[in-house]
Amino acid sequence: MVTVLFTSTIAVFFTACTSGTNSQAVDNANAANTAVSESNSANASASDSTFKVDFKTEPGEVQAGAPATLVFTVKDSKNAVVKDLQVVHEKPMHLLIVSKDLSEFYHVHPQPSADGSYRVQHTFPNGGDYKFYADFTPPNAKQVVERIDVKVSGTEKAKVALAADTKLEKSVDGVKVTMKPSAKIEAGQELTLDFAVFDAKTGKAATDLQNYLGELAHFVIISEDLLDFVHAHPMAKGEKMDGMKMDGDMKEKDHNADGHSHVADAKKANKPSAYEVSAHTAFPRAGLYKLWAQFQRGGKVISVPFVVNVPAGSAKQVKAANVPAGATKITISSKGYEPSSISIVKGQPVKLAFYRADSENCGGEVVFAKQKIRKKLPVGETILVEFTPTEAGEIAFACGMDMLSGKVIVTEN
Repeated sequence: MVTVLFTSTIAVFFTACTSGTNSQAVDNANAANTAVSESNSANASASDSTFKVDFKTEPGEVQAGAPATLVFTVKDSKNAVVKDLQVVHEKPMHLLIVSKDLSEFYHVHPQPSADGSYRVQHTFPNGGDYKFYADFTPPNAKQVVERIDVKVSGTEKAKVALAADTKLEKSVDGVKVTMKPSAKIEAGQELTLDFAVFDAKTGKAATDLQNYLGELAHFVIISEDLLDFVHAHPMAKGEKMDGMKMDGDMKEKDHNADGHSHVADAKKANKPSAYEVSAHTAFPRAGLYKLWAQFQRGGKVISVPFVVNVPAGSAKQVKAANVPAGATKITISSKGYEPSSISIVKGQPVKLAFYRADSENCGGEVVFAKQKIRKKLPVGETILVEFTPTEAGEIAFACGMDMLSGKVIVTEN
């Protein structure tokens, strides 16, 4: 049996971890078809939060059944066009499109144009309301997810009520996929969702999966009310969870361990692929969520949907913070780390006391990648992280899913 564990990278966004939603509705039936909306990034710094997207369609009125070009222009705080977005998993921009009832799902990729905009052609099969999640990373900045509401003219199909699956097993386009949570699903609980992929006809393990955008799987999770959004770009076991390698590190650690070359123009697998993958995630609030697991087989991308009901987290007794003498307290909440930046002097021991007051956030772990430190942060517990920096610079820390981030600034004196 070949198994590969995957965990979400920094392309994960929960609006519950932000200060709010600033989506700008776009009615394409109106003459004014360009919308500007504020950035929504779970990790955005003060400078990153000023990025915005000008959006328009060609033609201005989008009709069901007719191709339309979707145009996105990223601008900075000075209203200058931002070109050369960072390439993340082989694309500069990932666009996730869903219908309001989540019955339709599309994952497309706008491409750069000479004027600095990013364009993609798409045909909507039905009229009605759609939600866009444009996922991109400006140069020297953190990832941003822009949310845009779009109205498509034409006949609307009947709404499909979202209902939790009674069995976490689905067959789509020749594959059978089972999903198994590593722990009880409830709000605020970090866990892995383990997926196994089989050939639907033979029942045998699907060891012929192909890389899709550089990985064996992608996972998208959206809440019923469209507020919570996760775009999980996985990475192989040993690159993060075991080896503490975080995204952005240059170290190569058996990068082709899944049996496939990650070179963009690779045509063939080196050996049978893994057929089991996992996504490290959490659901911040109670409610219904729809999840799409995406795999590629025989050159075709297959999206397998699941719907889960997330109950409220179990009530837990919360203790007051117990901060020892000489330690700096860092509180974890839906606002992130407070404080998120700490200054220390090189060569002096640092003692950080992390305190998570409630489960309404995604901070169940804290990771110092450079120090190879990973610690669980149970609600109501005070957890110490201690080390002595040996050189000046910045030491980053983040939650286990890279949605919350902070830094230790080390000075010479």
